[in-house]
Amino acid sequence: MNNSQEFRFINGAPKRLLLVIEPISSEFWIESHATVKILVEGDDVPATLDVEYLAGGMVVYTSEGSRVQVFKNGRHLPQGRRSKRMASRLFRQSS
Repeated sequence: MNNSQEFRFINGAPKRLLLVIEPISSEFWIESHATVKILVEGDDVPATLDVEYLAGGMVVYTSEGSRVQVFKNGRHLPQGRRSKRMASRLFRQSS
């Protein structure tokens, strides 16, 4: 059975934020006032998504093996960089 989950938000902050999608560690810079839609599809997509808000960004936790698409202002974004370096910087900022 293929399930899907959609999460939308607007970056209402006066500066850009770093969006990190886990567990694939894709990273996207989201400009101020941008509208974002995250679409998660797969066989075992849970009914809810966990989101962690941090200084300078947010992390969206998806289930292992799910397919994730990110749209900014209606445009599909290619998968971001897959490094944990930027994400670790985000976590350090919040400490």
